[in-house]
Amino acid sequence: MKKNLLLSGLLLLCPFFGQQLAAQTLTWKPGLLRQNQPATFYYQAKGGDLEFSDEPQVTLAYFNGKRWNTLPLKLKKDKDQWQASYALPANAVFLALKFYQGPVETPEASDNNQGKGYFARVVGNNGKEQRGSYLAEAALRAGLTGDWSLNSFVSPEKNTQITDYLLKEEEKISGKSIGTGPALFTYLNLKRSIMPADDFNAFADAAIQSAIKKAKYSEALLTEAHNYYIREKRDQQAKEIEKLIFQYQPKSGAAKLLSFRAATKGASTKTYQLASEDFLEKYPYAEWKKTPDDKGFLYYEIYRGLGTIYFDSNQIGKFLSLFKDIDFRTANEIYRWNITRNQMSMSGKADYKLLYELSKKIIPYLLERQRDQSYLTDFGRDAVKAQENADKQMNDRLFTHIALAINQKDFVAAKNFFQYLSKDGIYSNAEMNAMHLRVLSELKDNKGIKPLLENSVAANAVTPEMFSKLKELYKSERQGQDQGYEEYLSSLMPNDKKAEMRTHVLANMVNFPLKPFSLEDANGNLVNSNDWGTKIVVIDFWATWCRPCIEAFPGMQLLVDQYANDPQIGVYMIGTMQTGDYKAKSVNYVKSQGFRFHLLHDAVSASGAQDQVFKSLLPLFKQSSIPRKIVVKNGVVRYTSEGYSGSPSQLRDELSTAIEILRAEK
Repeated sequence: MKKNLLLSGLLLLCPFFGQQLAAQTLTWKPGLLRQNQPATFYYQAKGGDLEFSDEPQVTLAYFNGKRWNTLPLKLKKDKDQWQASYALPANAVFLALKFYQGPVETPEASDNNQGKGYFARVVGNNGKEQRGSYLAEAALRAGLTGDWSLNSFVSPEKNTQITDYLLKEEEKISGKSIGTGPALFTYLNLKRSIMPADDFNAFADAAIQSAIKKAKYSEALLTEAHNYYIREKRDQQAKEIEKLIFQYQPKSGAAKLLSFRAATKGASTKTYQLASEDFLEKYPYAEWKKTPDDKGFLYYEIYRGLGTIYFDSNQIGKFLSLFKDIDFRTANEIYRWNITRNQMSMSGKADYKLLYELSKKIIPYLLERQRDQSYLTDFGRDAVKAQENADKQMNDRLFTHIALAINQKDFVAAKNFFQYLSKDGIYSNAEMNAMHLRVLSELKDNKGIKPLLENSVAANAVTPEMFSKLKELYKSERQGQDQGYEEYLSSLMPNDKKAEMRTHVLANMVNFPLKPFSLEDANGNLVNSNDWGTKIVVIDFWATWCRPCIEAFPGMQLLVDQYANDPQIGVYMIGTMQTGDYKAKSVNYVKSQGFRFHLLHDAVSASGAQDQVFKSLLPLFKQSSIPRKIVVKNGVVRYTSEGYSGSPSQLRDELSTAIEILRAEK
């Protein structure tokens, strides 16, 4: 009884000793959380940042004595508070909650009890405190869990008094076993914060050596110890651990990794190739797949490196042999780096015939393994997101393959591969749609052209040539008349897409004064922004070296053509951040490609760079990337957008939506 009274007094004097649960905002039922038992918590948001949230969310993190796990819970409204229930795992020793609104990675608002956190220790079924519970609390408070995402559950702080107390409590429960197992390095990181620097290394070395012996030189602990010493830049100790790895775990993944790194460090291309081939002969990928460990990345690295070496040195047989056993993720990367990269090269030196022959052999491998879930670990073992990524990657590889087939005039084969595009990718890429149109046209498949064009318009992924073809078909069905064509086009676009575009544009409206300027155009005439008066003017900042800028030109041409006869709308293309004879570069490129733009040349600033007007807008842009579009009205920038989506029609619709919103203003 005296002991309980004394503890209660300590809790009152030192609030950090107890469970960090704010009585007014979070309560648990039952009050004492037990392993393998259901628990319900009640959250009162009043007075906090989530008070007016209609849809607060919560993520629970729990420590099982070895590692942290996180999962979302579903909140339900219960009168003036929110509640959720969860069956505590049998091995849970500590848990924490984070409340937020919006995406968990970038929440719009959150509540972590003003940085103090919402967390509690979990007892066993016998009511006793569990090993690791105080260690977990100390790590969470100090931001030393090893998982950066947990730092938002509290506001981490270095408080040696709290850390020292919690570690002493942990030592009472765990005894000497606190220095063994996976939690060892969390323990050491915490001890570092409360020990004199001169004493810590000796303490850590002794703890690591003792733990390794008790674990009977397990691969996991040896690997962690090696990584620890590498991070600490204690090379001699790291080498001692390496010796133990080769002595006690010679066939382990750690031994494989160290052997490969030693053989290839600073090696020539030839040596790297031989070392990689030797590694795959000693440790075949097919054998690793039978009992995979966490060294799968090593095979990914080796196959990717060999792929580049074989491709660049024209070892075609060896290059193709790589695809026999590897997973989709690895095969996709080898294809992307060697086939897609060369197909997209602007140098004009690519051997497209060879690329196509290789692609014809590789694409079937990719299609066969597309659903092997090899991206699972990249997406936190979220199978849906992993597959979505695989499907997107496959769409990109099919784009390359179809482009190569068209280049080689193999239109029949090209047509066959459109069927493998994912549901989301079949009409969403304007360039892909344009290629599809060309293939159907070359094969004179007239029945397929109109549905393709209509579906492309519905997806807002249309090029100028596609619009021309659709208009041609429309007129051919109406004795050469185009009456009603604009209404027909509008009817193809779903209303939800129109609303989505308007919402996007409204979200990017701004109000930033435009510093007046006078710039030279392609004909040597000066254009003064003060002369625009009440006109609505679109400006596209671009450069000849900027590939996305050039790719956006068809969309800008659609916009120019749409408003060509409207005296209240102007469109200017300002070439900026270029070097050399930038005026000739801009004019010659635009003329050579047949675009009909009103070109302006940005002026040279005091620094000597050709960026005077663009630079004056950096306070609005916050960064200097292009392409960048702005829409100006009455001397004020009212809309801005960065980058290029890849769809000419979408770009035209985005800017025309902004224009019409501003035109409608009173």
